[in-house]
Amino acid sequence: MESLQIPDRSTSLPDRPTPVPDRFASLPHRNERRLELRASRQDLKRKLSDNALEWGSKRYMQLQIEDIELEREELVLERDDIGWEAEHKMMDDRKYRAARRTVNGRIVSLGDDLWQLKRGLRAINEKDGKVALLTPDSSGAFISTLLHLYKDPTRSRKRSSAMQSEMRRSTIEAYGATRPATDDSPEKNWLRCQVTGEFFPENSVKAAHIVPASLGTELAAYIFGAEKGARLFSVDNCLILHTDIERAFDNGNFVILPVDLAETPIRRWRVAIVNDSCRNQGLYMKSVNKLGDLDGKELAFQTPQRPAARFLYYHFVVTVLRCRQYKQPGWEGVWAALKTNRPWPTPGPYLRRSMLITLAEAIGVVDEAEIERLVESHTFRDEKRLAKDEEDEIARRVVESHEELVKAHERQDLGFYEDDEDDEEDDEEDDA
Repeated sequence: MESLQIPDRSTSLPDRPTPVPDRFASLPHRNERRLELRASRQDLKRKLSDNALEWGSKRYMQLQIEDIELEREELVLERDDIGWEAEHKMMDDRKYRAARRTVNGRIVSLGDDLWQLKRGLRAINEKDGKVALLTPDSSGAFISTLLHLYKDPTRSRKRSSAMQSEMRRSTIEAYGATRPATDDSPEKNWLRCQVTGEFFPENSVKAAHIVPASLGTELAAYIFGAEKGARLFSVDNCLILHTDIERAFDNGNFVILPVDLAETPIRRWRVAIVNDSCRNQGLYMKSVNKLGDLDGKELAFQTPQRPAARFLYYHFVVTVLRCRQYKQPGWEGVWAALKTNRPWPTPGPYLRRSMLITLAEAIGVVDEAEIERLVESHTFRDEKRLAKDEEDEIARRVVESHEELVKAHERQDLGFYEDDEDDEEDDEEDDA
């Protein structure tokens, strides 16, 4: 794999939570903490079962929140146990990935329950005048993000079919992805996949999002910066990909990196395989027989349009963190490269620094010294930021969105097809 240089840390991060003590690194200490948590939860259960405690009251919600936070810590300890067993060769990598993914799913689900309680608690506090009423007319920073977190029950907003279809048409036009129609061409109006460079029938090609569209513009605005959130549903966040390539991209089997480290702005991009177990995955296309053949391949662009570097950087960071979390074959080499090499030619403030650190914690990579190698020159620091639990919830939704993409592809592999935004875009286009 080509050099992926990351600049060394030069500044420290303020206001971060206290790291997990070293004493929890060993199995006996984790077991000791687990017993403490069990006792605390039993005490909470007794308090919650008190007949004098009104269900749904502020005190009831506070106790439930405390109980869920303790349960979540129990799951984190269970996740640490899984890692410990893998390191001591008590389970193979395949079992480790399955076990880790199961626990992560439970943590994400529990986080959703926790946030629903915090939403309810805020509603009570607003009614009692303990906190300011949050409305679209409220003043202050990050109002749209806070409204989305606290007031939007759906958490995600699907666009109309007309809007989705227009997004697909705009992306195809901007990238010049359509094969010119000619009388003697049996493949007229096929679409070019920008990774393979080949043309394919329209129904096998997607206008694929780089950053999951399910995050919504409100959360994207906080992660990338207020003026960048709206670009989530623009051509900047899309690539034209064959469905098999989109699946590999969403699953984190490859990332897209700059070709020339001296180029600015970035115009040329290449594929870098980061999951060695998928190198022999069959593609059976004209130019490539397996996924590994794409390693180092430069993306094909027919127009000046390029995807936004900040969105590709986001995908790169999330993919590398997930590769490490799940110990994907080859992750050691990818992670080692990050310590000595820089993958991006022009450092830019792509992501909010505090969110990137919080995201790493949510994924389960908590070695802050290593994580900061990812953030030094590619993040922006803002004195104004959301509360820690609000950033935690955004990070949880990021993790959830990527896990849902993986699950959706797995369901399709099993023959269970369901509509998602990209599928609906394709269907609308086909009907037109």
